[in-house]
Amino acid sequence: MGWLSGLIGSPDHSLLTKGELARGNILSVRGKGMTIQVMNGLVERKCDLEVRVYRNGQQPYDAVASQRVQEVYIPQLASGDSWVAVRVDPANPARIAIDFGEPVPEVQLAASAGTDNAAWILANGSPVEAVVVQAQKLGMKGPQGDDVYVLSLTIEATGEQPYSVQVGNSVPASALPKLYPGSRLPARRGTDTTDIVIDFAAASASGPPA
Repeated sequence: MGWLSGLIGSPDHSLLTKGELARGNILSVRGKGMTIQVMNGLVERKCDLEVRVYRNGQQPYDAVASQRVQEVYIPQLASGDSWVAVRVDPANPARIAIDFGEPVPEVQLAASAGTDNAAWILANGSPVEAVVVQAQKLGMKGPQGDDVYVLSLTIEATGEQPYSVQVGNSVPASALPKLYPGSRLPARRGTDTTDIVIDFAAASASGPPA
């Protein structure tokens, strides 16, 4: 990339055309002051965009893309709910560019290790009950190939006040009929109150929803 392209925030053309396609969640947007307008197009501002990058079969990580963004879309991108297509340099994964012209891809997550691993929590976590408030498909698959859903839950445990939490869980297709608002599902809690994994095997064993 030439010095002028870098100054005005033009993404690296070779990275956009040859980089590995990945999925990104924009965590924050920091404007750098410089704006540019081509002909009668929308005003664009050079920004540092902090992105959580999800590459197929690998652990997510955070990286920064410095490039121009149409100014009118900055509030939406800074909401924390924006998902974008990302191009990654495989030789230097910290080097990324957001590809606004590419549909956001679906990727498969790698299994995490340690006490935040879903299998560990199901085997060792304390039992709780999760009440489904909302379930939304995330556009990613878990290590076993099941779709990942963002679950808004109310957690109830003996001797505790109920509390709300939002988690990502892999959901087998057979369990989808149980993801309706108000559904009460057995779950396990890990070392943190937000480490919640629905025990879909136990939920299936309990039979169809009433």
